[in-house]
Amino acid sequence: MITGDAVDRMLTLTSIPPFNVLKESELLLVAQHLHPRSYSAGELILAGGHVAEMVIIAASGTALCGGVNDQRALPAIVGAPSILFSLPIDESVFAGPEGVDALCLAKPHLFTIARECPDFVVGLTDLYRAAAL
Repeated sequence: MITGDAVDRMLTLTSIPPFNVLKESELLLVAQHLHPRSYSAGELILAGGHVAEMVIIAASGTALCGGVNDQRALPAIVGAPSILFSLPIDESVFAGPEGVDALCLAKPHLFTIARECPDFVVGLTDLYRAAAL
């Protein structure tokens, strides 16, 4: 049974790359595994130096990294490369001044989605490659 919450999450994902390239059935798969979480302004989202245990999708607000004078906005999806490649996150990630309403995806579910939705992995790679330039 598809819940109203799953439909709302699907609609949110349609505007966030690389989810925006997924088919409806793939979006539903993702949406059913997401859990909402809100972060207050300045709250730690992911700790630098550690491998992420979940992917954070910023549905609203901005995730930031860096020092006080050189904060940088991050892509809407944070933590995926850390999980996929078991790499520690370079810098801690915090909620921006408006906070972050996030959808969280646990590590095992990311691997399921990567296996079931190859376009997602390609889109994720493109997203992070563009952010690094």
